[in-house]
Amino acid sequence: MITKNNFKDTLLILGFTESDDLLIKEFKELDVILKVDFKNEKIIYPEDKGLKVNERQTCNFSDDENFVVFECVHRLLEKGYKPEHIELEPRWKVGHGASGGRADIMIKDNTGKSLLIIECKTAGKEFDTAWKKTLTNGGQLVTYAKQAGSTQFICLYASDFIDGKVAPYYYLITLKDNIKLLDELSSKSPLSYEKAKGLDAEDIFKAWKETYSQDYATKGIFEEDIPAYEVGKTKYTIKDLNTISSTDIQGKYHEFATILRQHNVSGRENAFDKLVNLFLCKIVDETEFPEELKFYWKGIAYDDQFSLIDRLQRLYQIGMQRFLGEDVVYISTDQIDKAFDFFKNDPDATKDTIKKYFKELKFFNNNDFGFIDVHNEKLFFQNTSILLKIVQMLQDIRLKTDSESASEENQFLGDMFEGFLDQGVKQSEGQFFTPMPIVKFILKSLPLESIITKGDEIPKVIDFACGAGHFLNEYAKEIKPIVEKEKEAKLSDFYENVYGVEKEYRLSKVAKVSAFMYGQDNINIVYADALSSGKEMNDRNIKDGSFSVLVANPPYSVKGYLETLSDVERKKFDLIETVGEKSYPNNNSIETFFLERAKQLLKPGGVASIIVPSSILSKGKAKSTSKSTNIYVATREILLKYFDIVAISEFGSGTFGKTGTNTVTLFLRRKKENPAPADHYMNRVNAWFNYDKSKDGLFEDENLLKKYCEHLEFDFKDYQTLLKGEPDDSLLNSEIFIEYRKEFEKWAEIKNLKKRKSFKDLSKEEKEAELQKRFLGYVTENEKDKVYYFVLANTNPQKVLIVKSPNTTSQMKEFLGYEWSAAKGNEGIKYLGGVTLDKLEGDDEDEGNVVLDDEDKRVLSNIFNLNNITTPLYDPNDKYNPEKINQLIINNYNLLNPLIPGDLSESVFHSSLIDLIDFRRADFNKSIALIPSISVNIDTVWPLVKLESVADVESGGTPNTKISSYWNNGSINWATLVDTKQKYIHETTKKITQEGLENSSAKLLPINSVIFSSRATIGEISINKIPLATNQGYKNFICNPQKIDYEYLYYVLNYLKSEILSIVPSGTKYKEINTTDIRNFKIPLPPLETQRELIKSCSSIDSEKDQAEKEIASSIKKMEGIYLTIYSSGFPLKSIDSLSEKIQYGINDSMNTHGKGYKIFRMNEIIQGYMFDNGNMKHVDIPKEEFEKYKLSKGNILFNRTNSIEHVGKTGLFNLDGNYCYASYLIRIEVDRKKAIPEYVNHLMNSDQFQTYAKSQASKSINQSNINATKMKAIEIPIPDSLTEQKKYVTKFSKLEAKIEAAKKVIDGVDKRKEEVIKSYLQGKVKGEKLAIAADSKGSYKKKK
Repeated sequence: MITKNNFKDTLLILGFTESDDLLIKEFKELDVILKVDFKNEKIIYPEDKGLKVNERQTCNFSDDENFVVFECVHRLLEKGYKPEHIELEPRWKVGHGASGGRADIMIKDNTGKSLLIIECKTAGKEFDTAWKKTLTNGGQLVTYAKQAGSTQFICLYASDFIDGKVAPYYYLITLKDNIKLLDELSSKSPLSYEKAKGLDAEDIFKAWKETYSQDYATKGIFEEDIPAYEVGKTKYTIKDLNTISSTDIQGKYHEFATILRQHNVSGRENAFDKLVNLFLCKIVDETEFPEELKFYWKGIAYDDQFSLIDRLQRLYQIGMQRFLGEDVVYISTDQIDKAFDFFKNDPDATKDTIKKYFKELKFFNNNDFGFIDVHNEKLFFQNTSILLKIVQMLQDIRLKTDSESASEENQFLGDMFEGFLDQGVKQSEGQFFTPMPIVKFILKSLPLESIITKGDEIPKVIDFACGAGHFLNEYAKEIKPIVEKEKEAKLSDFYENVYGVEKEYRLSKVAKVSAFMYGQDNINIVYADALSSGKEMNDRNIKDGSFSVLVANPPYSVKGYLETLSDVERKKFDLIETVGEKSYPNNNSIETFFLERAKQLLKPGGVASIIVPSSILSKGKAKSTSKSTNIYVATREILLKYFDIVAISEFGSGTFGKTGTNTVTLFLRRKKENPAPADHYMNRVNAWFNYDKSKDGLFEDENLLKKYCEHLEFDFKDYQTLLKGEPDDSLLNSEIFIEYRKEFEKWAEIKNLKKRKSFKDLSKEEKEAELQKRFLGYVTENEKDKVYYFVLANTNPQKVLIVKSPNTTSQMKEFLGYEWSAAKGNEGIKYLGGVTLDKLEGDDEDEGNVVLDDEDKRVLSNIFNLNNITTPLYDPNDKYNPEKINQLIINNYNLLNPLIPGDLSESVFHSSLIDLIDFRRADFNKSIALIPSISVNIDTVWPLVKLESVADVESGGTPNTKISSYWNNGSINWATLVDTKQKYIHETTKKITQEGLENSSAKLLPINSVIFSSRATIGEISINKIPLATNQGYKNFICNPQKIDYEYLYYVLNYLKSEILSIVPSGTKYKEINTTDIRNFKIPLPPLETQRELIKSCSSIDSEKDQAEKEIASSIKKMEGIYLTIYSSGFPLKSIDSLSEKIQYGINDSMNTHGKGYKIFRMNEIIQGYMFDNGNMKHVDIPKEEFEKYKLSKGNILFNRTNSIEHVGKTGLFNLDGNYCYASYLIRIEVDRKKAIPEYVNHLMNSDQFQTYAKSQASKSINQSNINATKMKAIEIPIPDSLTEQKKYVTKFSKLEAKIEAAKKVIDGVDKRKEEVIKSYLQGKVKGEKLAIAADSKGSYKKKK
């Protein structure tokens, strides 16, 4: 808006010169001067030259509208309108059908008649409101048309000052009749303007609305090719288009949403698809027809709907062929006319009939611009009314610009398109679209600068599943400053080497349009299947081994993809060998083929970043006795053979919205070729296992072989006996080889061998020799495989940088910089940038006026928040920020071994690749963990034994819940997590029948089994005191009483819980310890006598805990008794309001976790009636004077007013030292100490009586309840008038609280005390019954007597 504050800047931009307090501009051809006197705040028009001013109030600074009028007059004079033809505030006499009033500007023609009336409004709400009134009833404009009957044009005008530019915009309505149109509508007796002007203003509006469909133009007065006095425009050129500004983003999105809402267009996805088609047409229009644009509605006086759609169809045909290589059928009306040239003797009636049929077929059917379903003439016109509005919304925007600010303008265009895209593209099978913060993080993590500056040629870049083109556009934005600074080549040359491949037709269009909107129209979008290959792809320059950068989020878990490839194309993939032909239709491992495709496309040294499901790192079994290879195992073999793994970033299930899929982003570098390391080291391993010591009695690369032995704790000399083919006993008796022996004995081939008669006929020595021969072959092949991949992993040139996202929802939001909203009508991603969307003009919920719904506001907020989000992943304003994860990854690519900042240490760490792969497993599946293998070092003097050697390990199971006979009237206890919260299980909440037990994998466990939770809440341990079964989330131990006491196992498993958690596999959606790992987990095993002494010592501590829990329960019951006494005492009932000096809501500002500003209390810090600083509080960065309004003082009470119903009403007393404030969803109560003691009020507000009543007063919804301050402060509590009496009750409460606190300290210290006791026993510091240690409640220890 132009205001007094920016009026001078506006004039300077318009070319006025400043002289003291005067700003002056001379129009020499008209001999006219415009002046503004800023000292006296006067606007000076050239009245001496004939310009007429009827009202002086238009000549001062009193109203912002005066500035718009002045700017408009300036524009008219600049165009060449003579001052004597311009009249401000013209007066009309009130007559029949006219309401009187004054227009802002009237332009007369050379005969002195009114030609054009302009009504000026300030930009924004005033202009929008005036236009709405015009559309509703004609408003002021139509009234003026009646008053000046000769007027041929009326115009609503506004001017704005945006981004340092003066931006005029207007709606121009033509009041001249279109005779051709009136003839076409003659059967409907249309009302003409000529007739309407002789009637009332309402009739003029009726003619505009019904006859001329409220048609208007946005050009026709001030454009360069429009001479003065020749209002109206029939030919539009590229010069008529305007570049977009920052405020246009919100306006255009609002306009689009409004059009869809007005016409009840519910299919946003279809609407966006048609919008993309229109953008494609506009792109073609600007590039192919800049001197006579086709993408323009010229107005009902000069155009018709059929001609417009015909022009759009032609543009669409050109665009699809030019940009995507697709042919679209288009037949013009002219082509039909020309076709009849060959049949000159045909009667005109036949020609007209055929043209009528052609018109119906061409227009009265669904087409590429159908926002609604069209199948007849009526629906055609309904659709064109939508289409016309959207064309008019877009037609003035210039997409292609060569101005100095092109980059900024393209960013605005791209942002606007992104807003439309947010709602227009939804996820379908196998797709999880990449949120923009993740896109930016990935591109900012690649070493693009070194690739561009150090390379001799322009790098080729590809996204082979490009979707809407986000990665491609972001790449283009990232390299722009690098190229402009470092390279002589044109930026467009770099863009020409960027390729996106997309299999979905609609998305390929979106990607091309998106690239153009960002000013990157040289980017190549290929509509094809990226898994295909051969001449077609080569012709499009998608050649193997030619790309320097590959970045993609390919589809996953899609069936049928192999059937779309030819046999030749399938055979190009090594992975096809892992899929049987019969499995082609149902195999859904498409992501694995995309990984191999990346290997094919990248050149040696090329880098890749690929998002794949986390399971790709661990999925798939590899039996050591099997000769077949699982597809996921084979995929990891490709990764290890052909790529350096630079970094792996794990993102949780909330990263991609509703997909719920855990993903990892693999940051890779293609290994060098000639020779390929995979081939080189295969030759080396074969030589080792042939015992080829060809150089000075040493193996070549012997250090690698030694490192393998060291890693697996083999003696190198012992291992060489295997290489000779004669493994010694020391090697064969090692743990790994014992596992080999077990697997070998279970091998079906060996079992079948032993059953053969030919084998049975052999002597004992011959049998042993045959089995040993086969065992040696089996072991050798498995060890060769392990050694080979160990060497490949060991040669990874840098440690792998591991990025792990947090587990909790709140931490994930801070980590990602966004969250997903599931609120109905507002579903989707929300960027957390701290920028709130300005309230739109006219938006007033109290009045029922909602300009944009919540979903539209979310989309627009995202546009402004994207470049302001705070995340540890990257800095939106500084990609080189060393404190961010993206820079760590770049440094790792560049082999700089980056130091990890302390703030990131919980999310980021380094690990050598060999520590992420378990080479100890007999069934070696090349699984890549995201937690390095940790040698579980237990400090003990006792032998470590596997759990399976001292207990049978049994899993649980769940009977089919749909079969009632498995559950109804069941008598068998069946445990779930609800039942395993305590040490002993005496009853379960659910029971199953014998039939259910027999028809499931559940097993009945004897009494005194140790029940261990292996998924969900991992590590919950109980002992059953009744026979029971469990669900599948448990691994249960039936102890061998000759070796281990079940109570000892209970205590030692609790003691080793952190070690157990370290073996939980990563990269899976649901965390779980598998049966093999828990069976192989080793525990210390002291003699049974020592076990029992340990049990006695720990049990004595547990007894203290039991006693403390009883003390707490007793004290709570006594407190409840005091509350009951008070509420039945007859004390006066007084409202919280009457007992308070002040009641106040908290502060509503963005919080941070960086310690910036003041600590702020939230609901979570209300703990058992008191405000508690847990050392991890959030902060709010506000000015000191603002903080003082919300600063807490001792004795203040905070009440939680909103949350789920169980949390509404939580109340806490503030009694801490330091500077604290509180959040908006808390209410502060400042107690009047003359009337009440804060501690007394706080206790009563925490009573069951108060809490129950408060919750009953809350307004409830599905996920949120609320009790406002008015309701809260009206609640009454019983209170003695005497402060002394109140003090007595406070003293009673305090004594009971002290007992509870003391008991809690005992409970809180139990685990640590037991830990110390167990440690003492395991380390051998306690020997024999006389030295058994028992810990007292203070944590000191004494010898038992």
